[in-house]
Amino acid sequence: MKTFDIKNFKKNIKGLDYQFIDKDSSIVIQNESQLEYRETIQPKNSFFHTINLYHKSGKLKTTYQIYPDLFLKGVRKEYDEQGNLVKETDYDAPYKFTWENVLKLIKERKIDMSHEQFQVNRSFGFGTENIGKETEKPFWAVTYGVNGR
Repeated sequence: MKTFDIKNFKKNIKGLDYQFIDKDSSIVIQNESQLEYRETIQPKNSFFHTINLYHKSGKLKTTYQIYPDLFLKGVRKEYDEQGNLVKETDYDAPYKFTWENVLKLIKERKIDMSHEQFQVNRSFGFGTENIGKETEKPFWAVTYGVNGR
């Protein structure tokens, strides 16, 4: 069970958070709120961040992967204060087309992911073919600018 090193965090916090690079070259940002500790891990060469939330005791509370500010990927796990797994939610389950499929399509079409207008998201609800109509079907949305447009 992963735990939050409260003593090390308190020793190294500067301003509102503690930032460092771990042994895997990931950027780690730790901070504290009134209810929990939060750790964001940004692995080198990855599109996803791992978010770990910890109880004030330092025991893991929740862990999940996120495409920054847009969607969750994989399994989100939640633990009680004793460290027992109490809930798992698989955010990939409804999607037959995986993130890896989307990434392959983006590369095949030579879409510039660094373009300021590039965005990828997935959701339920409204898709371009269903504008104005609710749908239960999960969908991916990839938007981007082309040649200065």
